[in-house]
Amino acid sequence: MRLLKVFTFIFMLVFLLSSCAKGEGALELKISAPDKTLVELVSKTYEDSELLKIIQMNHSMKEMNSQFPIECLREMDGIYRVSYLGDGSIAVITFDKDGNRILGNIYHTKLLKSDFNSLAIGQSLEDVKQIDPKGEYLFPYTGRNDTPHISTHYTKDGYLITVEYDAANNILNIKEDLI
Repeated sequence: MRLLKVFTFIFMLVFLLSSCAKGEGALELKISAPDKTLVELVSKTYEDSELLKIIQMNHSMKEMNSQFPIECLREMDGIYRVSYLGDGSIAVITFDKDGNRILGNIYHTKLLKSDFNSLAIGQSLEDVKQIDPKGEYLFPYTGRNDTPHISTHYTKDGYLITVEYDAANNILNIKEDLI
């Protein structure tokens, strides 16, 4: 009888500990394969009206997944990025480490990753704007010196190109990540 009580106690303890570890957090969803693009990962392409609805939702990642299944999830420095593919656009929503929404935006995608191959260190911001006039260029317009000097460019083949500039608006670094 005593052995049965000990076994029951150990079983309950293991059950309790394992249920606490899983939690209700963002990590219930699987991080996407690091070698696959958004285009390769998703099975559904959304209409523009659906993408707009997605970025306007103020839901947790778990709630978002229940309405719009998450097929592309990336983690970067404790922030989660969820992406939905449209026809000529991409909706990107970021979440904190607990799966709470931070922000969302729609990016229009007309260029390919290869369109940025001609860029090199030392070229100017204007050279980048000639390639992608619709890229996200925030720093020249903020009126602040502490804004990161970067531009971001989303491509239709599933890449995020981030260009870093020096104080004279010349390219310091070009980084390519999967969306």
